[in-house]
Parts: sequence; structure tokens; C-alpha cells
Amino acid sequence: MIIHLSQEWSLDVPEDLQHRKEGDHVVFWKEGMTLITTIFAYSGEKQRQVLLANLKGRVEADKLESIVDNDGEIQRYAYLQPEEVIPGHTRLAVHAFTTALYGVLQTSFYIDNSDDLQECLQIWKSVEWADFS
Repeated sequence: MIIHLSQEWSLDVPEDLQHRKEGDHVVFWKEGMTLITTIFAYSGEKQRQVLLANLKGRVEADKLESIVDNDGEIQRYAYLQPEEVIPGHTRLAVHAFTTALYGVLQTSFYIDNSDDLQECLQIWKSVEWADFS
């Protein structure tokens, strides 16, 4: 099901995900998976490159796994980060950024089962940006 988060940003999520708005975020969830979306704006290509450089620097410093996927005007960058929620229970966080010329959609996935990673990546890669400028 295609969800329009703003005039510019949309993504395709499975119909079994519930969703709600929390302030500036839209939260999607089902058992074992939560997705939080946040839209940020910036003033152009220079700010996009600064954002991407900062993300890559953090990922390299923390020695995390990253994913890069460029598609025309859209540049995608994600990193995977295991998080210990409580002692003995670790979940996987996937912080994924879809960047366009004047903004970014951050999609942060929190999954209890790493078998759900491919579904998260599919949702992330479904993100679309429409330039109405």
C-alpha cells in the first residue's frame, strides 16, 4: 500500500503494517518490526553531501555495515546497527536515508528477527521522491 508522507515523499508498505502519526514522524509497526519515518529539508546538493559524509564518517568510526544505492537524483545510504534492548535480547536497527536534492527521508527500522531484513530493505527501496519545484 502506497503511503504519501508528504507532497514529495511516499513509500510502499505491506498492508499488515499498522501506522500512526507521532509529531513529525509516521510510525509503522507489526509484531517484531517497527519503522519510524522522518522528513528533513536542506537547501541543496552541498548540504546533501555534508549529510552523507557525516553518516559515512560515523559508520566507518563505529565499524558498522553500510549499504549504498544510487538511482539518478536519489541517493540512498543505510547502516545496520545491532542494539541490545535488554540483557540477552538484541534487535537490529537499520537506519536508512533516501536523499534528494532538497531533502531526505529517514526510515529507521527496528527488527527482532534478522530474517525480516529483506522486507525492510524492500520498503526502503520503494521510497519515492517527486520534485515539484
